[in-house]
Amino acid sequence: MVEVVYVSQTNEEEQYIHRLLGSKRVEVLSWDRKITELILSFSPDVVLFDVESLPNDALLEKITTIKELQHNIKIIFLVSSIQERDMYTMIDNQVDSILEKHQIDENELRQVIEQLQHDYFYLPISVHKSLLERVQELKKTNFDLFYQKLTDNGIDISIKEAHVAYRVKDGLRNLNIASELGITEGTVKIHVSKLYRKLHIKGRRNMIEFLNNLKTDSFIDKENKEFNVIS
Repeated sequence: MVEVVYVSQTNEEEQYIHRLLGSKRVEVLSWDRKITELILSFSPDVVLFDVESLPNDALLEKITTIKELQHNIKIIFLVSSIQERDMYTMIDNQVDSILEKHQIDENELRQVIEQLQHDYFYLPISVHKSLLERVQELKKTNFDLFYQKLTDNGIDISIKEAHVAYRVKDGLRNLNIASELGITEGTVKIHVSKLYRKLHIKGRRNMIEFLNNLKTDSFIDKENKEFNVIS
């Protein structure tokens, strides 16, 4: 059975959390300066923090300590509502899931707790869209930087070839690259063959290593057909 600890400012919501968790074993703790030691003494699988009643800065510090001492413990934050900036701060501090307290029911919370054991991550539906948009924005930024590095190194390849190279760099197989880019595996193979010729490299492992070590301010020794990198 999954061991759960629930932490709030007081134990007034003990009935609420027992109702949500049903038959799961749950310990209800009130916040105090020794809360970290109390939590760890139970060796729980999951800790739920009622964030709206707790001191934010101190809470994040204690999350860090808990994760350092028992990294397998899953942390859930129950929030009244969530701002995008707060969400990124929580994720940076190793929170495993964030749920809007007044929007969840028994089945949802139990499902989240079960799925956390398989390393799933849950966020309120209200922030899904903005997070996905941010992920897409970061992907584009990372690709643009990668393409700029290719240009800085004097590598003349098309945008389509660069998109393939970007995924080869991350170790993706041709079939996975084809799926991500919405093209056929045969087309990917053609692009990869062109990359071998243009980079003057043989072997996929060598290509991956080269693409991951691209630096700026580089030049090509065109006469010897070798890439030389100035650190």
